[in-house]
Amino acid sequence: MKKVLVVILNKDNAEGLRETLNSLVNQVGSCRVCECFDVLVIDGGSKDNSAETVREFTSKYPCIKFKVQEVLGGVGPARLEVVKYAMSNGYEYIIWGDSENIYREDYVSKIIKVPTDCDVVSGKPLLRCHELSDKLFFWYHAYHVLFRYVRERHAPGNNKLVKTHVYLKSIYPPIIRSDDFYFSILALKKGVKFCYNEDAVVVVAVPKDWRGIKSWQKSRLLGLVQGAILTNRKLPPDFIPWFVFSLYPIYLMTALYLIAGAASFLGYLLLTIMLIITSYMIIKLSRLSRDVCMENKLFNGFLGFMGMYIHSLFTVYYTLRYLIKYLKTDMKEQFIRKSRKILDDYGFNLERTSTEISISS
Repeated sequence: MKKVLVVILNKDNAEGLRETLNSLVNQVGSCRVCECFDVLVIDGGSKDNSAETVREFTSKYPCIKFKVQEVLGGVGPARLEVVKYAMSNGYEYIIWGDSENIYREDYVSKIIKVPTDCDVVSGKPLLRCHELSDKLFFWYHAYHVLFRYVRERHAPGNNKLVKTHVYLKSIYPPIIRSDDFYFSILALKKGVKFCYNEDAVVVVAVPKDWRGIKSWQKSRLLGLVQGAILTNRKLPPDFIPWFVFSLYPIYLMTALYLIAGAASFLGYLLLTIMLIITSYMIIKLSRLSRDVCMENKLFNGFLGFMGMYIHSLFTVYYTLRYLIKYLKTDMKEQFIRKSRKILDDYGFNLERTSTEISISS
């Protein structure tokens, strides 16, 4: 039995899936497809020709398999299904990715070189940074590169290796998205160690148009609200920082008002603090752009900062909207019951694992 399982999450992206699989079958070095690692494409009910695309590869590489999710409607249930599959088939490592990834030819060989004391390892993302959406949100998949304290506590769900034994300590909540965020929080409480390998490089992507961005943000934030419900939180853990940032124009107007009035010292002090923080973030984002953007790096620091502000507005609006929706209806109780059943069906109930997901109604 192979030690390594590469998992590709996919839905209605046959074209991207083909590129992803091409990059995996062309891996070189000490870890090659069907010798060192197998591939599982877990599909969210695609209506395009994703299944046919995988079959083209399976005819030559029988270790590449295609499976439609047993429980549709989210990434969380898909990960639970994969974890059960991997543990049942003796895989020691799971490498998580999706059908928007294009792997550098030595990605798998690099990322499986896991230090003994590391349990979860993130790789280095690259983005083309060609479209405006890339420039606004290039930092999202590279947040762990931007801040050292983040990569010591979190690994993005589309670019990480996890030692399978970790899932005896922590597991993904069965939510539509942002499941990797809560997995990291729960794993840290169990002493799981996160590491970063900048030599394991993968090209990732963000949505290309406004419709795609809106859909991504809505599902991200619905997942965060669902995760908050399952972990007995009043708000998602990152809501307050993004809420504070969303008030940026108010801080600026307040500073200008104070400068124009009698309290000019306080106004200048507030304005200075804002300029220092803004400059720091733009410089950090500019450096990040030079590290992870493959082209068109000019002004990406400023555009990335603007993207973060847009991100904060999405976060505040949709978080509050979904919280109110769950509170006003019986959706919360229905969701908790459904989540309990999914966890039980995959053998990750509270009695058999040491997760700290609380789904008692």
